Amino acid sequence: MKPYDLAVIGGGASGLAAAFAAARELSGTGRTVAVLEKNPRVGKKLLSTGNGRCNLTNSNVSAADYHGGAGLIKSVLERYPAQRIAGVFADMGLVCRELDSGRVYPYSLQASSVLNVLRRGLEFYGVETVCGFAVEKLEKTSSGFLISAKGGGTVPARRAVLAAGGRACPQSGSCGDGYAILRTFGHSITETRPALVQIRTDSARVRPLRGVRSPARALLKADGKTVAMSEGEVQFTDSALSGICIFDLSRYVPCCKNEKSELSLDLMPEYSEDRIAAYLTRTARAEKKLSSDRLAEGIFGKVLGAELIRNALPGPFRPCGALKDEELALMARTIKNFSFPVSGTLGWEHAQVTAGGVSSGEVSGDMQSRLCPGLFLCGELLDADGKCGGYNLHWAWSTGFEAGTSAARSLKTESF
Repeated sequence: MKPYDLAVIGGGASGLAAAFAAARELSGTGRTVAVLEKNPRVGKKLLSTGNGRCNLTNSNVSAADYHGGAGLIKSVLERYPAQRIAGVFADMGLVCRELDSGRVYPYSLQASSVLNVLRRGLEFYGVETVCGFAVEKLEKTSSGFLISAKGGGTVPARRAVLAAGGRACPQSGSCGDGYAILRTFGHSITETRPALVQIRTDSARVRPLRGVRSPARALLKADGKTVAMSEGEVQFTDSALSGICIFDLSRYVPCCKNEKSELSLDLMPEYSEDRIAAYLTRTARAEKKLSSDRLAEGIFGKVLGAELIRNALPGPFRPCGALKDEELALMARTIKNFSFPVSGTLGWEHAQVTAGGVSSGEVSGDMQSRLCPGLFLCGELLDADGKCGGYNLHWAWSTGFEAGTSAARSLKTESF
């Protein structure tokens, strides 16, 4: 295949951002840019983000919303705040809207709108897209790089941007093959694990609540000590707990693997245990013939209320008039600490992002590899992952724009 001045390996969010930024920087210079993508089309994973609505950034983004290489994260976010990302997309013609908690979406609430303006921008600047090109090897040469695909085919390029993604959502093409490429240049990879994913628990405990949703304060505990806490809506499934607040806790689960861990749900965080007990007691004494499974129906839905009572007081339901004060107190305590054993997380195919990746100390502020000049890195490959709410796409855009711009400028100056 013909040579390019800059080849971007990977046509996901960060790769498309890198190609756009590079081509815009090189506009009018005669330099060529290409995107090499293994899938039949670019942007496959992007189309599924935000349940197909594409939460592309968050107006409240800060370094505190991320885990991983703090120095690199802080540096990137200082240069690319949410307003700058939104501005770049506005220049492409994308109209956005801000919804709850600072989440920014395309006005259409369709991820396809984001992909369409990106593809239009690439076409405008003359970027070539080569699909069905699964990169297997990246070699440094005297004039740049030689990029080889599985099954044959090579592409020479003076500069390369590696945007191959992490290991999350392998059905979209992200399988961690970029890590193997980087190891050939001496890069170290911090342990990778699924993040923003459901947390597995005892099926027998959670299955009766399948399909139920409830606001809660969720605490992940190891040997009785709180490891992390998050608030939001919890969703109960056949074998796992789900919901945004659970996703945000999931990255900590591997840290508890050698300890007894559990998820503790405070289902009424605004109320004290004593206040809940007083309500239950008042109701029980006023409605003595009421079956105990209905005692909490003024607070929770029927299924959740009954399961809370069953968990607090195993055995057949009784008339409320037969309940002792200490039993009502135990019900209140259960509402404040509805706990589930943790047995891990669901796998990579369910994960939204990868925790871990290329050590941030091996990447310079302009996203260039410190071990291989001319090679730039971006996106989920890096050891940086954010919480749920647009933060991970913000990272993809930010690092992609920076990697593409920096690679293009290095071509213009021919610094090495």
